[in-house]
Amino acid sequence: MDILLKNGDISAKIISKGAELKSLIVNGRELMWRADPTFWGKTSPLLFPMIGTLKNGKTLINGEEYSITKHGFARDMELTPEDISPNSAMFSLVQNETTKAMFPFDFKFTVRYTLKADGLTVTYRVKNNSDKAMPFCIGAHPAFACDGDMTDYRLEFPKLETAAVPNYNLETGLHEENNRRPLLANDNILPLNHEMFYTDVCYFDKLVSRSVQLLNKENKGVRVDFPDFTSLGVWQAKNAPFLCIEPWCGSADFDDCTGVFAEKRGIEILEPDTEKAFTYSITAI
Repeated sequence: MDILLKNGDISAKIISKGAELKSLIVNGRELMWRADPTFWGKTSPLLFPMIGTLKNGKTLINGEEYSITKHGFARDMELTPEDISPNSAMFSLVQNETTKAMFPFDFKFTVRYTLKADGLTVTYRVKNNSDKAMPFCIGAHPAFACDGDMTDYRLEFPKLETAAVPNYNLETGLHEENNRRPLLANDNILPLNHEMFYTDVCYFDKLVSRSVQLLNKENKGVRVDFPDFTSLGVWQAKNAPFLCIEPWCGSADFDDCTGVFAEKRGIEILEPDTEKAFTYSITAI
């Protein structure tokens, strides 16, 4: 099912499979990647309850071994549309036999999209309906269209940053803690090029900023604000005309991880019968 939100010159399209945002048009300008499968056939998948990959493809939850698909199962499932209005829509997912085989908890996961004057606000909400504490990762994966040469683009942070991103080993699917690439040294501007993503994601696990702008040489682009998230992934498919700006809580496993899901870096843990919200926003510039 497709849901179209519209308010004046702002519109958004969301599909029920994965509750994926497929289009965001602000004043006639499409901000989102068109999901051309030549490069990458998605636009903005939800990442829950896992981000990235697991060490050796498995993890321990309450002493039992489980395998969770890359980036979690939410992006591949039909979510139920709820509370639809012209400028807002919510989608929900609860446990089922498929999720229980990977993630042994009762939960309710919702995502709400709300149009704003110059973009979109997205709020994830996770509720633990189990009788045990529930560890989980949660993240966004929006891909923004980039026209022209990638070297015309830059990321701009509001605060000075010093960042060395861990190498992502394409064979093991793990971040390497002691093999890092320096990208920022007391600076807030990161020039972009395709080559910096040839070894997959640039994972900023120690950022001070909770906002970033993707801008071209005319200073046009988008701003992503992510006050409730603890880290940021930046990624593109090889030589693709888009850039993903991904607010995360959690990540793929590191090479030094214990293999216990609750001990993953950046993991969120909810006690029984509690819930937590995570909001980010996309603003046209």
